[in-house]
Amino acid sequence: MFRDGIIEGFEPKFKSIAKDRDRYSDALFELCEKGLIETSDVIEYSGKGSLWISYQYIENGLLDLVDADLKSAVASRDFYGPLFENTKLVLARLLEVEESKRVLFLYKVAISHRMRAMKAESANVRKFGKGTNAHGASKKWIKHYLPALNGIIEEYGELLNSKGTLDPDLDRAKSEIKQWVKLLD
Repeated sequence: MFRDGIIEGFEPKFKSIAKDRDRYSDALFELCEKGLIETSDVIEYSGKGSLWISYQYIENGLLDLVDADLKSAVASRDFYGPLFENTKLVLARLLEVEESKRVLFLYKVAISHRMRAMKAESANVRKFGKGTNAHGASKKWIKHYLPALNGIIEEYGELLNSKGTLDPDLDRAKSEIKQWVKLLD
């Protein structure tokens, strides 16, 4: 039924990572409904399957599709936290196949996405007076998401160093973060 944690016989169609993930999830739910796997195991199998599907796309040279999928993941309009573990693993696999430019670009997309949101929230902190609900909510939001942004920036800086590359935007981002930290005091 499973081989190395992947549904045996499942094959991606290599047209859309998202659609292949949906097909994989459907196959998992079918196994669950038949009582062949526990409901509590579906999420674990789904994560393994999702990662495996991305790896299959990389192995088949469909890097533009992987790139588009990752870009969507790192800049989801509803997500501002750290990069997911599977996202980091796919980025690591791209580095293994000498796609560092893609990985650097994707880190910049993730950072830019989070920086825009931080700018908007910091503007709310400045705009609304202390003691207002909007002021407090924006400060709380910044406090919550700033560590994730710092972590991604740190990872990006380490990657730049390992590749012997510089990015002046990195210093600007760090400078802006210092300003936001001051807003929280």
